Amino acid sequence: MKAKPPTKFEMALDAVRARARAIGLGDAFERVERDCARSYAVYKTALMESAEFQALRANPPGWVAKSARARALAANDDFACAFVALSPLMVLSMFWIVSAIVRWLLGRDAKDMARSVFGTARARERRERRREAAAKVAATLPNQPPPHIDRTVSGRVVTMTLKETQLLAQLRTKLNEAAVSDPKLLGTPALRAFVTDACLCRYLRARKWNVNKALKMLVGTLHWRAERKPEALTWDDVAVEAQTGKQYRSGRDKRGRRVLVMRPDRENTFKHEDNIKFLIYTLENILWKSSRTNDPLGSNVDLASEQITILINFTNWSRKNAVPMATARETLSILQNHYPERLGLAVCFNPPTIFRVFWSVISPFIDPKTYSKIVFVNKKNVERAAAVMGAVFHANAVDDDMGGAVPAAWNAEEYAKHMRDYDAKKTAVMASWL
Repeated sequence: MKAKPPTKFEMALDAVRARARAIGLGDAFERVERDCARSYAVYKTALMESAEFQALRANPPGWVAKSARARALAANDDFACAFVALSPLMVLSMFWIVSAIVRWLLGRDAKDMARSVFGTARARERRERRREAAAKVAATLPNQPPPHIDRTVSGRVVTMTLKETQLLAQLRTKLNEAAVSDPKLLGTPALRAFVTDACLCRYLRARKWNVNKALKMLVGTLHWRAERKPEALTWDDVAVEAQTGKQYRSGRDKRGRRVLVMRPDRENTFKHEDNIKFLIYTLENILWKSSRTNDPLGSNVDLASEQITILINFTNWSRKNAVPMATARETLSILQNHYPERLGLAVCFNPPTIFRVFWSVISPFIDPKTYSKIVFVNKKNVERAAAVMGAVFHANAVDDDMGGAVPAAWNAEEYAKHMRDYDAKKTAVMASWL
């Protein structure tokens, strides 16, 4: 008679025995095995002789009686013993699974109900908290409007005091006298159109209403404009520089100032002259207005209508994409000397550690008044960053990688079309002026 081949369980047990003998635990394993066998024999005898088990075998459940395979398993003493021993664990497992499903369903319904009932209120509370944080931060930002603005009896804002009006007249007289001895100062229609009363007041404010200092600064700008001819620049002159979106307009901030976004990590040419030309075109473009009704503004009024906000995203900036130092210095010189009182606020978003070295080099060249308008935003300080950005910008003027709602992906063709349309409008309007 052929020997019955060992089962997988028996082969596994033999392997365990061999391993126990190999590590010197053969006797201990055999004692444990004998103890388990005796315990199982006692348990099996007690179970087989119990009246309940015999009654169950005599009258099995219907689902057992209908299946030949189930009847064969029920007739096997070892299987029956294992089933009875494990059945409490099986029942507990099933109970835990069912209860977990019920809890999940009830929890989901509760959350849905809470969202439907309290969701709007919670969202309103979050918005209110964000507004309060933004208002608190806004009070600490530089270049705030004066706390009190004078008005006439009719309610019109007093933009100039009597003394400021007199100083403006003095500067106009001295400029005309300087133009007699130096015809280049006002030698073109574009230069004459540039020196409006509002323009002269900006130079006076920049020099604390010192007429001689303001005249010197203005003369320097007129010579610079006569040489550079910034009003003649068009999009096609700077299109190559603009391909990567390293500098562009983006709506207005919460005080109505136009926003200029700079992304130094998108630098694509590193050419000093072309970068400066692109900067000048962008500034002329963003500051130009189709209306010439620019009232002169004194010191005790809100100057936001004449200013811009610059948002510089340093997130991916490094030494590899840094412009030459000469370009950085000339950029500062142009902003300070030829576009005075135009900067309302400069927000440096997420500057890296290496920027501190760069900043320490260029900061001595920054005018103290300009320096006071610079704000740094650290992205890692989430609450502070959100509060500052929320206090300054509308979401539709900020890219989504800086917490706004505008896609950060650059669309060069769409922006180019917008700029060319703007150039055409500007050319037509200025031709009517001249």
